[in-house]
Amino acid sequence: MKNELDMKNLRVHTDENLRARLFVQFLSEIILRELKVTLKNNDLTENLTRKQISDALKGMHKITFANKYKDIYPKANKKQRLILNALNIKCKSLD
Repeated sequence: MKNELDMKNLRVHTDENLRARLFVQFLSEIILRELKVTLKNNDLTENLTRKQISDALKGMHKITFANKYKDIYPKANKKQRLILNALNIKCKSLD
């Protein structure tokens, strides 16, 4: 089961922690599956693998400042822009 879910390190001390890790992994697999199905309908993103989608989205982040400064969204790379456009998500980093 660990190999099928692509979980690299599964060292846990309790059964409860193991169940929690598997549950989170299961939820992430559902999300990645839905992303893959949605992106398959777009000509530009139909050939992306689950790993490519995951790696591209993993690198996206927002920098938040306290007080008077506005949040910063680092510029999205080409693959991230393709995925966001295919999902019809408007991102400030695309502007």
